[in-house]
Amino acid sequence: MRPLKKRSDRSRTALALSNPPVRSWRTERVARWFELGASAATQPTSVDTSSQSPALPETGELVLLVGASGSGKSTLLRSMTASLEQQGKRVIDLARLVLPDVPVVDCFPEVPLEEALVLLGRMGLGEAWTYLRTPTELSDGQRWRLRLAIAVDEAERSESDVVIVCDEFAALLDRVTAAVVSRAIRKLVDRSPHLAAVVATSHDDVAGPLSPDRVVRCDFGETEMTVNTQ
Repeated sequence: MRPLKKRSDRSRTALALSNPPVRSWRTERVARWFELGASAATQPTSVDTSSQSPALPETGELVLLVGASGSGKSTLLRSMTASLEQQGKRVIDLARLVLPDVPVVDCFPEVPLEEALVLLGRMGLGEAWTYLRTPTELSDGQRWRLRLAIAVDEAERSESDVVIVCDEFAALLDRVTAAVVSRAIRKLVDRSPHLAAVVATSHDDVAGPLSPDRVVRCDFGETEMTVNTQ
């Protein structure tokens, strides 16, 4: 992994997390016990997406959001996605991809068969029997890798800028496969003229093979960004 250098003007950016409403006497008591604030707890707070995107990626960049479960990664990722779309960028969100009900090799109708097999192999889907199965016949981890392969295919064929967005990146994979897929994504971003990526995960082990250009660490309401200077 390329070394990450902390910015000299290291900043902690407040992350405006939406607070759930108080719906019962128990939630009201919890809100008081933990000093959540009556006004904030009694009604949902809208998220200002214009101030929550400290590290929107440029083409050729890979941004990694890390932090413990519940620390605000998903909220920040949604905010960044909204800001990118407001800027007119094309965003491919793995969570939004609907898999077709066809065999895996038929999920890439505009790609020659040999190239489709190479792409699937890069995403850790190299078993011959897998190619013949439909998405519903795959495991959760295999379906996730198929979505990633489809996203990569769409991004590589695009003539305009594309940002691949993924929450819970590689969470369903064994750690060896997660590292293989992470290296593949890094290489893809490096060689594609129109591509950037933003991924969020609680697994720190993918940081090495991903070699992100920026790391945003979420810490339950605050963010701290480090940048790769090489």
